[in-house]
Amino acid sequence: MSSRTVLIAGLATLVVGLAGCAATVAWGNASSASQGGMMGGGVMSGMMAEPMMIWRQGSGAVSSPQTAATLALETVQGRGWTWLTLDEVHIFPTFYEVEFTDRHALKGPEIYVSRSSGAAGPEMGPNMMWDSQYGMGAACSSTLGEARARSRVAAPPGLSLGDGEHHHGYWEFELNRGSTVVNQINVSECSQGIINEQMWQPDMEGTFAPHG
Repeated sequence: MSSRTVLIAGLATLVVGLAGCAATVAWGNASSASQGGMMGGGVMSGMMAEPMMIWRQGSGAVSSPQTAATLALETVQGRGWTWLTLDEVHIFPTFYEVEFTDRHALKGPEIYVSRSSGAAGPEMGPNMMWDSQYGMGAACSSTLGEARARSRVAAPPGLSLGDGEHHHGYWEFELNRGSTVVNQINVSECSQGIINEQMWQPDMEGTFAPHG
């Protein structure tokens, strides 16, 4: 089976899961519409322990975000993306999410690293579905700016919108509880659909930001 076939199968599984959760976890304005490797663990509501798609097999438990950052960097460089630089690492109960900075003031791909096995692979939400450079998202002529994207999103109860980051094809906003970042929500540039990562990600335990 080709890696593209496996990727499409993985995305299909995710879409089914998102559709099943949409009634309780889709957030946004009243008029907003929610919207290569081996297969790993699932992404069902906070229960994920392995990346859905594994780009790099692990060799054991990962005990620090610094080690996760190194593994994720090796993973993206192994795919030929040598221009990416480390942004920060979000710490979750069973995995790390390593974020990269791209060129031209855009953000790069987001990589999950399992805390128990060290397996690394792509975050399978907007990172794969909407990213037109590192995922399978379609490019469009939209010029959706941050202010307009932010206006499309209503934060879930008890949370507020934090900083926004511009990826290829979508905007990602922090979800804050008080002054603490706990999760993320995304707006597509092309469809302006919304995906709340609380559908599969539990609250973060912290963030490692090597550059402050």
